[in-house]
Order: sequence, then C-alpha cells, then structure tokens
Amino acid sequence: MARVPMERFEEGTEIVRVYLAATLAEARRVEDALESEGVEFAVETEEYLSPTALGSNALRRGAGFWIREGELERAADALERGGHVAGLVRRGP
Repeated sequence: MARVPMERFEEGTEIVRVYLAATLAEARRVEDALESEGVEFAVETEEYLSPTALGSNALRRGAGFWIREGELERAADALERGGHVAGLVRRGP
C-alpha cells in the first residue's frame, strides 16, 4: 500500500488523522514508515496554531496523514517504533 488521493476513501468510510508533520523532512519520514508497514494513507495540508516564544500562537502549515480508522493501531504502533511521536494522535483514554 502507499499514498493515495483522499478521494480513494469511499464515502462513508471512517478515516482519522494519525499524524501531523510540521516539516517536509518529517512528513517524508512518516510517509516512509507508513509505506513500509503497508498502510494506505492520504496526505493533506493543514493549518494549526503553534506557540511562539512571546506566548502567542502562530498559524503554521503541516502535512496531515489520514488513514482508515481500522488501521489506526497498526499505523500508530509503526510510527512509534520509528520514533515518530511528536505529531502522533493521542490514543485511548
């Protein structure tokens, strides 16, 4: 499996964001980890707020990695094993 367009997920398919990469280099490493695990994923540019040294928030752009909900545990485990934890979704309670 590999990167696919978002439209590949049929309507009604539950998808979740598994990771939000802040840099292009980070996004490439996450992409490699998901591909090696055989997870089908889509990537979309997303905006998010990031704290600054002055205490305010700056608007930034990152790469959101979206997968089928049923693949969340497998994908998140693979990302954790690869040391990709900064943008990983929170799992469980």
